[in-house]
Amino acid sequence: MRLIIDIGNTLAKVALFEESMLVEQIFLPRLTVEVLQQFLKDKPKPESAILSSVRHDDNTLIQYLSDHYLFLLFSPETPLPINNRYGTPSSLGLDRLAAAVAAASLFPDRNVLIVSAGTAITYDLITAQGEYMGGAIAPGLLMRLKALNHFTEKLPLVTLSEEVQLIGTTTEESILSGVLIATRAEIDGMIDNFNKHYDQLDIILSGGDVKYFDKSLKNSIFAIPNIVISGLNQLLAYNFGKKNF
Repeated sequence: MRLIIDIGNTLAKVALFEESMLVEQIFLPRLTVEVLQQFLKDKPKPESAILSSVRHDDNTLIQYLSDHYLFLLFSPETPLPINNRYGTPSSLGLDRLAAAVAAASLFPDRNVLIVSAGTAITYDLITAQGEYMGGAIAPGLLMRLKALNHFTEKLPLVTLSEEVQLIGTTTEESILSGVLIATRAEIDGMIDNFNKHYDQLDIILSGGDVKYFDKSLKNSIFAIPNIVISGLNQLLAYNFGKKNF
């Protein structure tokens, strides 16, 4: 059993894996040692744990994990099963790198583009040779809605909805059209651009906002919401000697 912790910009995800199988996971606005202990109560004790965070390190949580498990703190220096070609690896989001590790394993010897729709929308390319090349970063859906509200006098903060029409007949509908439908077109356009440069490109869609895109994009995709924690599980196995599982 492996304990996987991914602390993102919006939520903390905690998961238990048995080898490569996801057994259980929870999503939290904030993770503390006490909350983690409650989640693990009455469960088999994991043999190892990994923590990845895009926020500031929680030293209390790190110390607890170090004291109780065979522990790996994911960092830019962590050994990888792929070749990282990013020009500034110290500034690369660890969630993007973990997703790349999972993508390379899921689609070996293939070019893969990961589109992650969360707080930001990121595009990350892995080549058929197992090289992470980098990609692009754009504002996420909620960020766009908040920007319209913040930088204008009268536009309201609109709640996301999966039901949206091209021609809005109210201000709220018009904002949803301009944010959601336009972002779908943007993602399709980005995928088309990547396809021009890389043959036989497989597309993975992930992130918390998957439901707003998985049935509406014109490009053929594989929706894999848990790709980051899957990649972290593989990194934990890779670094502690179980590279084939």
